[in-house]
Amino acid sequence: MYVGRIVVVGRTGGKSWAGYRVSSRSFPNRIAEVRGSSILVSPLDPKDLAKNPYIAYNCVRISGDVAVASNGTQIDMIVERVEDGSPPLDAIALSLLAYGYERDELDTPRIAGAVYGSRAWLGIAMKDEFRFKEIPLKDNDAFMVATYEKIGFEPVAVSGKNASVVAKAAFDLPFERPVCSAAAFQGDKGFELAVYNPA
Repeated sequence: MYVGRIVVVGRTGGKSWAGYRVSSRSFPNRIAEVRGSSILVSPLDPKDLAKNPYIAYNCVRISGDVAVASNGTQIDMIVERVEDGSPPLDAIALSLLAYGYERDELDTPRIAGAVYGSRAWLGIAMKDEFRFKEIPLKDNDAFMVATYEKIGFEPVAVSGKNASVVAKAAFDLPFERPVCSAAAFQGDKGFELAVYNPA
């Protein structure tokens, strides 16, 4: 099954985390890179941006005790609203409502997730529907939303003891066309970031 981009949120060993995976049929030549408190997805060939401007963006950003994962530039608005004092659910809902779905040939939905403490939030903006949800996290919980097919906020088997393990687990989800993945994992001194790019 092809589900496109994936946001996954969860909690392992008393630590919450947010993960992201690029799955792509059209632009598989992309990598994820840690850049300070963000993770950037970008094409290996910059000329691909002329074909589709939506394929490069921050997919994970950290703001204090909040980690956000998303499939487009809406992540920057979500983080800005969190930094201005909005609760994560409000920040996700307002940002997805403002941006709506991507105006590409597939009307790709925008998705987002966040974690703070033992709570998580997921959202999706489709062409004809918006959904948002707050989810209390217990140990070994994980939930996902994807741009296609898996558009509900359903449980998924992802866990890990650190950001690298979660990123690899997100990449290994049993859906078609994985490209790269990323994760933020709650640590004692803030979130640690990691990526997984297959060789």
